[in-house]
Amino acid sequence: MDISSSIYYILWTLAIYTLIVVIFIWWENRKMRADLNVKALEMQRRMYEVSILKELGERIGYSLNVQKIVDVITSSLRRLLPYSTVSYMLFGEEGRVIFHCVLEESVNKRFVEEVKDRMIKAMAALISREVKHEDVDESISGTITDESNKQTIKSFFNIPVVINNQPVGLLNVSSTKEGLYREDEITILYTIMNQASTAVSKLENILAQEKGKLNSMVESMADGVFMVDTRNRLLVINPTAKQMLNITKAQPSMFDVLDELSSKFDLRTKIEESLKHDKLIVEEQLMIHDKVLRLLISPVKDAENKGMGAVVLFHDITKEKAIEKMREDFTSMMVHELRSPLTGIRSIANLLREDKIKNEQKKYQEFIDLIVTNSGSMLDLVNDLLDVAKLEAGKFQVLKREANLKTVIQQRIESFRSLAEENHLTLEGKIDEGLPLISADENKIAQVLNNFLSNGIKFTQKGKLTISAFLVKPGDDLLSRVSALGMMWPGLKPGIKFPTDQIVVAVTDTGIGIPEDQQVQLFNKFTQLQQSAASEKRGTGLGLVISKGIVEAHGGKIGLFSEPGNGTTFYFNIPLK
Repeated sequence: MDISSSIYYILWTLAIYTLIVVIFIWWENRKMRADLNVKALEMQRRMYEVSILKELGERIGYSLNVQKIVDVITSSLRRLLPYSTVSYMLFGEEGRVIFHCVLEESVNKRFVEEVKDRMIKAMAALISREVKHEDVDESISGTITDESNKQTIKSFFNIPVVINNQPVGLLNVSSTKEGLYREDEITILYTIMNQASTAVSKLENILAQEKGKLNSMVESMADGVFMVDTRNRLLVINPTAKQMLNITKAQPSMFDVLDELSSKFDLRTKIEESLKHDKLIVEEQLMIHDKVLRLLISPVKDAENKGMGAVVLFHDITKEKAIEKMREDFTSMMVHELRSPLTGIRSIANLLREDKIKNEQKKYQEFIDLIVTNSGSMLDLVNDLLDVAKLEAGKFQVLKREANLKTVIQQRIESFRSLAEENHLTLEGKIDEGLPLISADENKIAQVLNNFLSNGIKFTQKGKLTISAFLVKPGDDLLSRVSALGMMWPGLKPGIKFPTDQIVVAVTDTGIGIPEDQQVQLFNKFTQLQQSAASEKRGTGLGLVISKGIVEAHGGKIGLFSEPGNGTTFYFNIPLK
């Protein structure tokens, strides 16, 4: 090989190696540029993902409005990928389905219908039940449709919208061009939707917990409460409100509430007035069934001061009204009870000023006796009120010592005999001969018997009154012991026994008797005051209340047996030890 050939060979070899190096460098540069482009695209998509999530956070905040969230995603989707239409389909209220299509390009109406049909089929498959076309509320935004554009759907995909593991809709992207959407683009959009759905799910769970606490509190309220929205739909109602309105349905509607109030109160108008003028409306007194209620209507607003509806509260003031009535009756009764003896005392005092009366010793003494009697009536009234006050304050005391009940009873018989005869009644005693001594306050026991005898004489027009006292041992039947003394107590039935030795004292009359539904009220202060004020038989009506306190202070119990038309027996028992 000559020199020229060698030089040619070397140059040719260098050229080949240079070409290889150039090709290698070009290939590496191309690969590098491709990698950079991929990384740039990936970075761009990541930036889109971050920006859209940030936008969701800023524009949605703590909203649970899924439609609002999907609107934000669809409005920004053009930054991620090209499309002809982007649509969503969501479940709305009352079984309706919301379909909204955003036109990025001027496609024809058939294109939109095809998108809707495909989404309806996908929704039906997603929820495993039929979605009817007539249940779909359609809306379109973006550019206008173009019927001259005959292009059809060439590329599309659906992304499910899931909240708390429950499908609530679909997001669809469609295009007239083929092969547009890659898996990574779909993945990014799926990730964004999934993160938004997860945030809403977490917020819903928190709100569900708080709502559960709130519902528990509302259900346990003694007041009746319900809330309506701005369209007068009943959102929540507690059991107390249903009971007050006599609603038996488990899930009542606003119509059920309005029906119960229709003839008594125009609730709908008052709610509208409260919302319109943003004020609290109070109805001081509303009679519903057997209850007196105070009704309050208050508007409810959200954090942005927008009206959400109204809350209605029913407060039961039946007892307050009863106490108010009792107070009025009590005042009327006290005025009457005090005015009568005071008027008598004043009249007699004026007469005693006259010389003529002063000179008639007998007449003078009669007037003095009347003053004593009237003042004694006033003192008895005041003493009754003081005794009741002591009972309620827990300061009522009895001074116990060894007492002979037989003597106390005989004294009461002698004291009331003349009064009984004036009312054409016979007064007798049936006392067990073996009656033992007991530890008791004789004066207080006498006060109980005075009340029993006074009531017996007051409500018995003919017949007799019988005071009885006897010992009942453990296991003895009360009816048998009463029968052994030759007596009959109206309304007494067999089977009443005591666990220990008891002294039983009773006053039985042959009067008008007391209906069973009224017997439990006789020892109640408020009931007594009301009945006394309405009765023709005047008096404080507190005697039985005081008697109950006296007997219970002795460790015993007080009660009665009665039959209308056959008479009544008031009794009390005191433990022997």
